[in-house]
Amino acid sequence: MQTLREMISRYIYRIAGILVLAMLAMILIFQLMNEQKRAYEDANRTFSQMKQVLAENEAELIEIREEYKQSCLHAAEAAAHILEGDPAALSSTDRLKEIAEEVEVDEIHLFDGNGKIFTGTEPKYYGYTVDSGEQIGFFAPMLGDKSLKLVQDITENTAEGKLMQYSAVWSRSGEFIVQVGMNPVNVIKVTEKNQLSYIFSLFRVNPAASYYAIDGESGMIVGSTSLEAVGHECGDRGFDFEELKAAQKGFYKKIDGQYSFCVFRKIDSNYIGRVISVNYLYQSVPVTVLSVLICLLLVAFILVTAVTRYMNKYVVNKIRDVIQKLELIAEGSLEERVDVQSSLEFQELGSYINRMVQSLLNTDNLEQQVNETLRVALQAANPEKSLEIVLECLGKSLEGERSYIFEKNSQGGDDNTYEWVAEGVQPEQDNLQNVPPEVCRGWYHMFCENKCVVLENIEELSEKEPLQYEILKRQNIVSIVVVPLYDDGRAIGFYGVDNPPVKTMNYTLNMLRIMGYFIESLLKVRNLVRNLEQMSYSDHLTQIGNRRAMWEYVDGMEQDGSIGIVYCDITGLKRVNDEKGHEAGDRLILSACECLKRAFADYKLFRIGGDELLAVCRGIGEPELWKRVESLKETMRENAVVMAVGAAWSEDGAQGVNRIMAEAEALMYADKAAYYEASGIERRR
Repeated sequence: MQTLREMISRYIYRIAGILVLAMLAMILIFQLMNEQKRAYEDANRTFSQMKQVLAENEAELIEIREEYKQSCLHAAEAAAHILEGDPAALSSTDRLKEIAEEVEVDEIHLFDGNGKIFTGTEPKYYGYTVDSGEQIGFFAPMLGDKSLKLVQDITENTAEGKLMQYSAVWSRSGEFIVQVGMNPVNVIKVTEKNQLSYIFSLFRVNPAASYYAIDGESGMIVGSTSLEAVGHECGDRGFDFEELKAAQKGFYKKIDGQYSFCVFRKIDSNYIGRVISVNYLYQSVPVTVLSVLICLLLVAFILVTAVTRYMNKYVVNKIRDVIQKLELIAEGSLEERVDVQSSLEFQELGSYINRMVQSLLNTDNLEQQVNETLRVALQAANPEKSLEIVLECLGKSLEGERSYIFEKNSQGGDDNTYEWVAEGVQPEQDNLQNVPPEVCRGWYHMFCENKCVVLENIEELSEKEPLQYEILKRQNIVSIVVVPLYDDGRAIGFYGVDNPPVKTMNYTLNMLRIMGYFIESLLKVRNLVRNLEQMSYSDHLTQIGNRRAMWEYVDGMEQDGSIGIVYCDITGLKRVNDEKGHEAGDRLILSACECLKRAFADYKLFRIGGDELLAVCRGIGEPELWKRVESLKETMRENAVVMAVGAAWSEDGAQGVNRIMAEAEALMYADKAAYYEASGIERRR
């Protein structure tokens, strides 16, 4: 059996490990969510800046265009003024080119009154009229109204298809129209600044981020930092057009062969998107998680070490001190005192023991009885046995017919948990479970005032407590002495003696009061032992017996009679743990255990390994065993649980449980191998 020190250390290390893993998982999830949120915010911030730049460029473009229109018109007026002062220039192409340089234009064309170019800096255009094309036809209205001054928007000229801006005015004499053409270099530069590729180049600070502009109607890529993508459908690069239109918080997609996080936002008629690879997005997460893991392990180690040392120093060692004192007291050294001040509980326990011993010293007649009771009780193997011995010693020494302990249960009633009866007296323990609260309510009111119950004749209860009187009368009780049991000042039950001699009622009361402290101590130790046994013999996850409990049960059971062993192995548990996490694995274990409980609820069940469950069926017939096995398999199918099952039966358990268990285990492994062969699933160890 493990020591308390070992059990506490193992339990604390297990809890610390679980907490470290839980905190690490939370931090990992937080890191992933934080990086995704940061990428989303960066994308939206970039989109807002792009929108602002586009708006500013558009305003600049409008302003530049207006300035070019005015400049072009002023240039036409200046050329017309020069030509009126230099009529000879009308017949000299070279002079016209000089005038073009003077007014800073690229072309000069002169139209006659019929709208025909008769001279200019570009002889190749001679003979063109306002009817020669849409572009030149823009100036046709001037033929009917000589007051007009027209400036054409930037457009491709008719002859060469190059971008030009033309303006025209009539000469003051009204004899010809002067048209000038300017190459709008600055306007083109500003227009280029509004191109998506140029905008993307401004914001590509992070080389791992790519930008895409997708037409909101056709889904075509109209701009991108990856120039080869322009002109293709977005689906060719891995996008889902409907998904990117609907996704508000971003989405994950495999783009150009890389799994990436994508954020899109509609700006004007296009969907502008920022795409960043997951490898780059989460590149800092492993380092951060590793650093946090190291810190958590260090903190956990320090805390576990500190808590373990504290528990050993102030709990385990103090319990040992109390036990040593009790051993001395049990040997007759009543001058010993328990002086443990490490906690209020130990102080109270020591106070109870010391008060008990002091009472023994103060009463010569009680001393021998108490010493003998303590001596015998403390030699018992466990607190349960000690309580039974105390009740027997009290019952016999006080000449009662029955001694007992009642404890409050979780429903508020009282359970008769321990009982001793004299020879020839009918036991009542089985009939006194979950006694309704109203039966002993009056007693508990007295207990709250630290009073005891002493009744020389229960007939006095017949009128004021008829329900209690009826129960006592049925047990043939005439006289009774009952003393409360406390825990931290709260009454948790009572114990007493039925039908002691009336002449010794006071002696009985004093004896019960003195022994009450010892019984309270034994109940506390019993509860501690039960908790420790529960931890030692029960599987923490499934709450069924563990391997240790199984061997103790097998070693302690009677070997005669039939026995059946059902050996189960949860198939695929490691795969579930690796792929879905240990929480999913725990759920699978619980589901498998529930299937086993449904089929073998009335037999002993154990979890003897991570994925191994066992049912030990004493006294079961062979047909019943196979019926239960089939029921188990049916339950497994209904709950989508896969276990390899092996069952073995023997009509004579004396032949050896180990042999039967080994046979069941071998059949289980055969079932497991058959499953993997039939399913084609690769077996993972």
